[in-house]
Amino acid sequence: MVYSQNIEHLNTWKLIPQSSVPDGPAAVSSPNFKTQKWVKAIVPGTTFYAHVLAGKEKDPDYGDNIYKVDKSKYYRPFWYRAEFPKRKLSKSQRLWINFNGVNKIAEIYINGHRLGRMAGLMDRERYDVTSYLNNSGSNAIAVLVTPPIYDKENHHTLVNHESPTYLASAGWDWMPAVPGINSGITGDVTLTTTGPVRVDDPWIQTELPNHHLANIAVSADLFNAASAPIKGFVKVLINPGNITIKGPVLTLPAKAARNVRFDKTQFGQLSVKQPKLWWPNGYGKQPLYSCTVSFETAASVSAAVTKKFGIRKVTADSTELNGPWKVYVNDVPVFLKGGNWGMSDYMLKTRGKDYETRIRLHKAMNYNIIRNWTGEVTDDEFYDYCDQYGLMVWDDFWLHNFDSVDSLDIFKRNVVQKVKRLRNHPCITVWCGANEGIPGGPVNGPISQSIVAALKNEDANSRLYFPRSNAGVTVPPFSLRGGSHNLSGSGVWNNLDPKTYFTDPHDMYLFSNNTYGLRSELGTATFVNIESFKKFMPKAYWVAPTAEDMSSTTNMWARHFFCSNGDLGGGANPVQYITDINTRYGKAASLEDFCKKAQLMNVETMKAMYEAWNDHLFKDATGLIIWMSQPAYPTMIWQTYDYYFDLTGSYFAAKAACEPIHIQWNAANNSVKVINTMPYQLNNMTAQMEVYNTDGTLVKGYTQVKKLNVTPATAQEVFEAFDKTVSSAPLSAVHFLKLKLSDANGKLMSENLYWVGNTYLNYQSLNHLPSVANRLEVSSPQITMAANGVDKVLTYAIKNTSKQTAAIGIRAQLKNKNGEQILPALFTDGYFSLMQGEAKTLQVEVDPKLLGKGYHLDLKAFNN
Repeated sequence: MVYSQNIEHLNTWKLIPQSSVPDGPAAVSSPNFKTQKWVKAIVPGTTFYAHVLAGKEKDPDYGDNIYKVDKSKYYRPFWYRAEFPKRKLSKSQRLWINFNGVNKIAEIYINGHRLGRMAGLMDRERYDVTSYLNNSGSNAIAVLVTPPIYDKENHHTLVNHESPTYLASAGWDWMPAVPGINSGITGDVTLTTTGPVRVDDPWIQTELPNHHLANIAVSADLFNAASAPIKGFVKVLINPGNITIKGPVLTLPAKAARNVRFDKTQFGQLSVKQPKLWWPNGYGKQPLYSCTVSFETAASVSAAVTKKFGIRKVTADSTELNGPWKVYVNDVPVFLKGGNWGMSDYMLKTRGKDYETRIRLHKAMNYNIIRNWTGEVTDDEFYDYCDQYGLMVWDDFWLHNFDSVDSLDIFKRNVVQKVKRLRNHPCITVWCGANEGIPGGPVNGPISQSIVAALKNEDANSRLYFPRSNAGVTVPPFSLRGGSHNLSGSGVWNNLDPKTYFTDPHDMYLFSNNTYGLRSELGTATFVNIESFKKFMPKAYWVAPTAEDMSSTTNMWARHFFCSNGDLGGGANPVQYITDINTRYGKAASLEDFCKKAQLMNVETMKAMYEAWNDHLFKDATGLIIWMSQPAYPTMIWQTYDYYFDLTGSYFAAKAACEPIHIQWNAANNSVKVINTMPYQLNNMTAQMEVYNTDGTLVKGYTQVKKLNVTPATAQEVFEAFDKTVSSAPLSAVHFLKLKLSDANGKLMSENLYWVGNTYLNYQSLNHLPSVANRLEVSSPQITMAANGVDKVLTYAIKNTSKQTAAIGIRAQLKNKNGEQILPALFTDGYFSLMQGEAKTLQVEVDPKLLGKGYHLDLKAFNN
C-alpha cells in the first residue's frame, strides 16, 4: 500500500472578520460551528478577492472602484474555516494537514486544539493531526489570519513594505493598493495520508561534466511520527531510464528526523550516459525527468513523493567581456531576452492553469527569461510552466531598496523554505537578493547573509546569485563571480526615439561602466487597444488623452496609472508618450485614432529597445529584461499583452526583435545586421533589403542582396541601408524598409519592416494613404491540431489586392459571430504591413472551446 499519493486539496472554506465572532478558537474550530453568515473563501486566495467574488464589492478592475473600498474592512484579522469528513485510518497511518504560505500570520486549530503558528508567503508547515481527529463525525480546521504589520490597538496596517510579503500589494506606480494587502491563506492547503514515516523535500542535484554524462545525487528528509522506532529502507526511481536504487536498511528512532543522500559513489547507475538536457527557449528542448523517493517497510510503502527535475548546468563569466555578465547554460552562451513579471494579478487571482497562457505568450515572444520581481509570484504552477516552456527565471527575494524586515527569524525561515521548495526547477537560473539595493543594506549584514547561507546550504550554490538587481556587488562566497560592473543598471521607463536606444545609453539611470551590459529593467508606456480600454474605463473617458489630462492625480487616467505623478505611473512619462504620438503620427482625432497610432509607436519603441541590445550582441551586451512584460492590473503602461490577453504592438515588436536568428536595421547609422544568438554557424544565408514607397511599390535602385556565412553568437553587418552610392532615387515622405533573411534552402528565417520618414520621426503622411478597407483578401482557414493536442491552429492566407497603396499596420483579430474578440489566442504576427499585391500566411492558435460557431478573422489596417 502507498499512502502519501492520496492528496486532498481543502477548498471548501468560509471566512469572516474575527471581530464578528464572539467565540474563541476552541469553539470556532469545533465541528458543526454555525457559519451561515460567513462568506465563501477562496483558498489559495485573499480575503478581499473572496468578497469581490461574493458580490460584496464592485468590480475593482473598473474605473476607480478599488479606490472607493472601505479598506478598514480588510485591514484586520479574519477567521478561515473548513470541515472535512471523518477518516478511517489503520493503526499505522498518519493524517497530515499541509500549509504552503499565508499572508502574513496564521494561528491554526483543529477540532478545538491549537496546531501552531506560521508566518510568511513562503512558509510551510506540516501538522500531524492524527490524534486530534473526530472519528464519529466531521473535522473542523480554523485559521486566524492577521494581515501584514497589523496594529492590534489601532486596527490598521502600519507600514507598506515589511518583508516577507507581497510588496506591491501596498500599492506601486503600476498597481493600486489592495485592501488588506492581499492577506489570506495564499498557498494551497492539503491533506495527505502516510504511514508512520514521512518523506519531505526530495532534492535532486545534477552535475554535468559534459553533454554526454550527468551525475545525479538524490537526498530527502525522513520523519518518523510514530512513538516507536521504524525499520525500513529508501527507494528511488528516476524516469525516463527506469533508474532504480534501494538504500540500505535503516532504523529511524521514534519522533525523529533524518536526512538521507545517494550519489554515484554508492550507486553507479546515478551516472547517466547521454542525458536529456534541458535548454532555454530557442536553444533546444525542455525534457523533464521524474524522481520518486519512497520509504518502505516490510509491510508497506509508508510514503512516496515525486518531483520533476531537469538536467542542465548554469554558469556565468564577468571577465570575458571585461564587465558584463555572460550567462551560459550547458556551456552554451545565452543572450538573455525577457521581461519583468511584477505580479500575476493584483488580487492574486491567477492560479493553476491560468499561468499556462501567460507563460506561452512569453515563449511565443521568443523570450527565454522572466524576472520574478521581488518574488511576488509564489505559486508552483508558475515554475512548472516555465520548466515546460523553457523560460528561465530570475528569482528575487522580497526586498526593495527601501524595505525593512519585520522579523529576521521569519525572513530567514521564508528564505530557506523558498529555496527548498523550488530548487528542483531547472528554470530557476538566478537568485537575486534585492531590487535595486543590497539586502538589508550592508553586504555582510544579517539579512544578506541569511540569503547567502540558504543558497549554500539548501541549493549548494548551484545557480547564479546577484545580491542587487541593477549593479554588481561582491559577496562571499560569490566573489569569484562578482564584479562592480556586471549589471548595467535599471531604467529608463519611458519611451525614447529609436536612435537614442542605439546611441545614447549612458544617460540612462544607473548605467554602469559605459556598456549596454545585462540590464534588468528598461521600459515604455504601452497603450492598449480600444476594446480593452472600454472594458475598464467609464464612457466619459472614451476620448483621446491629452497632456493636460495627465496633470491630475485623481481622475480616471491616474487611477489606471496613465499620469505624470511619480507614484501613479509617472515613471512611464505618459505626457511624452502622448506628445510623441501626436508629433510623429499626427494629433489624434478620437480615442480610436489614438489607440491605432499608439500601436505603431509601441511597435517602433519596443523593437528599438531589444534591437539596440542585439546590435551589441556579446560585445558589450549580454541581455535585456524589459519593464514589464506581464500586466497585473488594467493599465496603459509597462506591458506587452494587456490584462485581457489582447496583444499590443509591443507584443509583436518583442516577438520579432527577440527571434534567435534575426535581421535588423540601426536607425542611427543605417547599418543592417544579421543577429545570430545561436551557438552554431549559419552557412549560405541570403540577406535581402528592399525599399518601398507608401503606395506599396518597390523602389528598385535600393535593393541589395548578399550571400553570407554568420559565425555563432554574433551580430554581423551586411549592408548600409539607403546608401546613396547605390541609389539616389526619390523616396516618398514616408517609405518602408523591408529586410529578409533566408537559409541555404530558401526558407525565410527572419523578416523585418520599418517605416522611415524623410524627416526623422515624421510619419504624418500615413494619415493620407488610400483606404484598403475592401482590399484585404482572406482565405477560409485550414484547421490543424496544435502541438499540445488541445488547441486548434487556424491558417489563413492574406493578400493586399490594392493597386494604389500599401496596407500598413494590419491588426488581426479572431471574432465570434457577435463581433466580440476571442481571447486568448496566439497569433504568429500582428500590426504587419503588406505592399501592393503582397501576400502572407497568418496562423492563430486557440482553444476550440472558445470558437463556437460563426467565428471569423477580422483585419483592420492603419489605413482602413
